[in-house]
Amino acid sequence: MFPPVIATVGGGGTRLYPLTLDQPKPLVDLCDTAIIATLFRVLANQGCRRFILGSKGAENTLPLNNYFKAGEGFFKRLGINDIEEFSYQPQYDDRGSADSLRYCMNYFDVQEDMLVVSGDNVIDINLRNFIDFHREKGAVLTVALKELPAGEEVSQYGVADIGGDLRVRGFVEKPAPGREPSRMINTAFYLFSPEVRDLLAEMGDSARDIGGDLIPYLTERGYPVFGYPVKGYWIDIGTPERLLQAAMDFLAGKVEHYAFRNEYRPGQWVNPKTLNRIEKHLDSGDIELRGKVFIGRNCSIEKGVVIENSHIGHTSLIERDSKIKNSMVMSFSNIKRSSSLNRAIVGRHSIIGTRCILDADLSSGRKPGRIPVAGENVSLPPESVVGPGTRVAPLKYSYKILATGKFSQLGSDDKNIFFCEK
Repeated sequence: MFPPVIATVGGGGTRLYPLTLDQPKPLVDLCDTAIIATLFRVLANQGCRRFILGSKGAENTLPLNNYFKAGEGFFKRLGINDIEEFSYQPQYDDRGSADSLRYCMNYFDVQEDMLVVSGDNVIDINLRNFIDFHREKGAVLTVALKELPAGEEVSQYGVADIGGDLRVRGFVEKPAPGREPSRMINTAFYLFSPEVRDLLAEMGDSARDIGGDLIPYLTERGYPVFGYPVKGYWIDIGTPERLLQAAMDFLAGKVEHYAFRNEYRPGQWVNPKTLNRIEKHLDSGDIELRGKVFIGRNCSIEKGVVIENSHIGHTSLIERDSKIKNSMVMSFSNIKRSSSLNRAIVGRHSIIGTRCILDADLSSGRKPGRIPVAGENVSLPPESVVGPGTRVAPLKYSYKILATGKFSQLGSDDKNIFFCEK
């Protein structure tokens, strides 16, 4: 039996605005599945059955409970019959991820090795090898580490100070360029031995955050903490750009333990209920699918539509002559005729008006590499042009967005606010 999984879930997810204005970050859609469910799916497919959600606050706990309930539907969709009910952290004054870990271990009487994961990462890891490594080393903690390739910025992560035997001496948080001790970063995917329960009790109120408090406590006192290099896929979904990148990576088959169903052609997946609606147009060439494409159930797609390297969520309407490229369109969206999307995200239940353009490659004075994002329940006026880095949300969220101090307003209309990162 694989160890139980404790998911520490908290935070407001402001960097993912507008997609997190009305839901917690772990429940943001990634290829028609919540981010956290995508991670759980990778773990369950390898043998994990016990999941405990250490979620903080009503804004996290209640939506997560509504999404997973006791977990029966989650396991059923994976064809797994030997199941355990999902558990949820009771309401208490949670002071951080280490505090949540301590509380959940005690409340649910966890007295074995445990996997502790973050709710906004996706990792594809061979669990059996990871667990064997941990036990062979006699580790109190094994941290999954990802080596970033040369040229990729490491200063936004916790970087491991690690020896040749893979023993971790500590982590340097967000090191200045050129000051990083390695290129091995903390993925926030941990395997703890049961003795950490006593160590957390020993730390008392000083154990609040896993990265900021618990790991330094262990490394500074010489407890065996090891790093396990991850060869497979990992991504921290902290921004819209990384969410879109994850979707494109899933379509490209870069996640070994995750697979789409209903393959229509090689690298193209179309739900049978949608295929019944559009197959004659596909056969005649009136609808073109290019590259890697996923289309969910009960979608309506009209003549002249071109979809290239994109994910279309279920129950979406895409009207004639629209072009969607390298983009993610979430469920219940309505893309009106002759609209064009390129490297963009459209949130659930949104309307993109006639002849709109959402394009990350338009010229812009804002930071390069940023993508346009229409949030949930947006109604974009006809002929709107949304360029790189521009985000759109319903006007009622204006105060919530601007009160963070992280965004600048670009404009508004009678339904929407247009904003960007400062």
